[in-house]
Amino acid sequence: MSTATIAPFDAPNRKTIAQGHPTDWQSPQPKDRYDLVVIGGGPAGLTAAVTAIQAGHTVAVVERNLMGGTCVNFGCTPSKSLIRAARAVYQARDGEKFGYTLGAVPQVNFASVMTRVREMRAFSGSFDAVSVMAEAGIDLFLGDAHFVSSDAIAVKEQTLRFKKAVIASGSKPAVPNLPGLDTAHYLTNETVFELSELPQRLVCIGAGTVNCELAQAFCRLGSEVDLIGSGERLLLAEPVEASEVITRQLQAEGVRLHLNTKATRVDGEQQRLTLSNGTELAYDVLLIATGRKVNVDGMGLEVAGVKFNASGVETNDYLQTTNPTVYAAGDVALPEKYTHAAIATAGLAVANAIDGAEKRVSELIIPRCTYTDPEVAHVGLTPQTGAEREIAIDTHRLELGQVERAMIDGEADGFIALYTQKGIIVGATFVAAHAGESLPLLTLAVMQKMTPADLASVIHCYPTQVEAIQRVAALASQAG
Repeated sequence: MSTATIAPFDAPNRKTIAQGHPTDWQSPQPKDRYDLVVIGGGPAGLTAAVTAIQAGHTVAVVERNLMGGTCVNFGCTPSKSLIRAARAVYQARDGEKFGYTLGAVPQVNFASVMTRVREMRAFSGSFDAVSVMAEAGIDLFLGDAHFVSSDAIAVKEQTLRFKKAVIASGSKPAVPNLPGLDTAHYLTNETVFELSELPQRLVCIGAGTVNCELAQAFCRLGSEVDLIGSGERLLLAEPVEASEVITRQLQAEGVRLHLNTKATRVDGEQQRLTLSNGTELAYDVLLIATGRKVNVDGMGLEVAGVKFNASGVETNDYLQTTNPTVYAAGDVALPEKYTHAAIATAGLAVANAIDGAEKRVSELIIPRCTYTDPEVAHVGLTPQTGAEREIAIDTHRLELGQVERAMIDGEADGFIALYTQKGIIVGATFVAAHAGESLPLLTLAVMQKMTPADLASVIHCYPTQVEAIQRVAALASQAG
């Protein structure tokens, strides 16, 4: 029986394991042939399985680790739980502008913080538990899956034959080839939530979404944090103006940024990191978040006639692989490695594989959000991506300092930018507290090809930060 382990072996984690990979699980007797076999029990795999089972099809899912995948166990749920705790501590210290000061500095019990993080993981995992999926009629097989033919997958001694299959095996942290790292202890998003003691000195390698979020959170909880990025700015995927806001905020909170700089060597024994500019940083915990690597190794994709490369499984616009009976969804098939993208593409893949729907992945509008404080929410094109496609895009921008609720809440460092092309909204960036909560409205505007006047006509409650969207849309419509 394969096992899944997460540390520490406390009550919340024992619950997570019991739900997501029970040690006493007995795999069912395989059916003669399944309508659909899914490799991976994360957001993409479970969405594909549930969609198919609800439509009356026979379905099997193979998962090697914990049901729920990266999002529930090592990503979205635990990270946002940590971020919430850090925000509470930060807000408790930030009362002077509202006319109060605490009698003492908040005392952080980091062990309690992390216990709650793991409790939230267990709560989230309860919805994706093995027992829940089995009760829905899905046959679950815990272990490593590999193709043994173009229409069959083996899990241990059992063979699962299928009419159609979906590869939803996800991704894992990509670890850089850094001298000394192989003998040093370091953490990734898969292990950072094992901590029960607050690191005094945290060094983060990577300046993307994961490390910007976690660097801010650990700094707010009391760690001394250094963040290293090889690029000229944070969050290279986002517009420059958004990076500037987050840079100001992190630096104001005490995060030390080392940009245009690379880590060149790790001394694991002395716990020191050398940078390309000669600087040496001492650390207690080293956190690495330098991208993702797709999970394709050991799956026998060659046997099934499924082409793949370092970026993932090769698919056409219908998410069909080079084996016509096999589809792929989520991280393993997409550059957009987000949970919501995995869920959306899984539904699309099943519709195409089983129903012949011919839905195109290129037609999906996939938003994204970085959950720093403030958040960076984006959807669609930007002037930069427009220029790459030789499309002229106009920018309409409003600073949050002109929005009453932002000023009232003391959260006015941010902006809303609408991007239009020939009078149609093609993208937007919103940098604000809880900006991700307002992103569906902007995503809908791009999906429905709204004009700024259309968006400005939507009535908003007053006073709210989301009014910024209505106001910038009104300004854009006046500009013609």
